[in-house]
Amino acid sequence: MTELNHYTTEGYLYIPQFFQPKELQQIEPILLKFHQQWLLDHREEYHSRLINSHSLTSNTSLSKADRMLLFQFIAGNRFQLLLSSLIPEKVLFLNTQLFFDPFNKDQKNYWHRDIQYTGMSIEDQQKSILTQHVLHFRIPFQDEEGIELIPGTHRSWDLEEEQDVRLSQNGKIPSDTLVRGKQIKLKRGDLLIFSANMIHRGLYGNNRFALDLIFLGDNPILRPFIDPNNHPTSEEKKQLNSTLFL
Repeated sequence: MTELNHYTTEGYLYIPQFFQPKELQQIEPILLKFHQQWLLDHREEYHSRLINSHSLTSNTSLSKADRMLLFQFIAGNRFQLLLSSLIPEKVLFLNTQLFFDPFNKDQKNYWHRDIQYTGMSIEDQQKSILTQHVLHFRIPFQDEEGIELIPGTHRSWDLEEEQDVRLSQNGKIPSDTLVRGKQIKLKRGDLLIFSANMIHRGLYGNNRFALDLIFLGDNPILRPFIDPNNHPTSEEKKQLNSTLFL
């Protein structure tokens, strides 16, 4: 499969106009309602630094009807087909995130690997990216600058300068330009799939508003990162007929 070959070597897959307009229109009001409440509840953090929120499907965030619509979207057949081709083991849903522009227009973006926030040593991170599968499905609701990533780094470690930039070492800062960076601009309706373990950074501007669905391969090391509150209840699972949930 072309998609699998590209992801295996590059660590990402860009599918323009993956969604029909009605697919996004169905869940967009839910995202906007969640976001407006989040801005009220996290005003100080938003004004100081935050550029994303998470856990839209937690038990306290949305109404039961809205949660079910999101779960049905997450468990859609087209996602399932992609996931089964990209992740060799059983796949589980991890979480949701919403990405938006910072309140401070001068705030810098930052190169990172998601795995650097797990508390693992550098040595353990280097080993883990060779076997672990954690995928972001990014769904833009606005045309935006997208993300910048370094292809292939989902399975290979940083060059010396890249690690210095990412970890703020030797006079470098995470917003510095990296030679191997590749920008992928996104439009409403597109889907970008990329490994959470690769070196990447979001690009701010154009009032970005993007939903990330995060999935992982069922792995005893990764399972503790799953919050059951983000998964459907036993009764809700009966309506979904999906193996993505605990």
